[in-house]
Amino acid sequence: MKKIRTYIIVLLTLSLIILGFKFVESQNQRKELQNSIDNSFRYEISNVQHSFSMVVNDYTYRSMISSVSNAAAISELTSFEKLNDDLDISLYQLYIALREERSKDKVLLRIEELREIFSMLVRDPINHEATDRIIQINNDTFFNAKEE
Repeated sequence: MKKIRTYIIVLLTLSLIILGFKFVESQNQRKELQNSIDNSFRYEISNVQHSFSMVVNDYTYRSMISSVSNAAAISELTSFEKLNDDLDISLYQLYIALREERSKDKVLLRIEELREIFSMLVRDPINHEATDRIIQINNDTFFNAKEE
């Protein structure tokens, strides 16, 4: 009977050690995945900044929309979103403002300001001032644009 108890205790101890190692391994994988998502977001934000730096024509305009859409799609998954709750909303609304015909020209008139804002976001993705300014541009252009 004593041997069975010892065997069970050793088995449980080994199981706990293995589970502990698996837990640490999964936490490391989660951190690596989060870092990968955050780096992808930074890359997408720099693409947005670059697209706003180009001369606007049909091709570059589509590139702008695509870049903003990509950044908006991935922003909710980033660790930056936890620290700046308006990040995904502001980017998604900017995507809509660029996509919609009634607000597109008004947004493009503020391209210099957008370039500056995205420079701020490239340096610091949780910058509240930058997201507040994007929201203000969205409010001024898309949400106040009249249906024609």
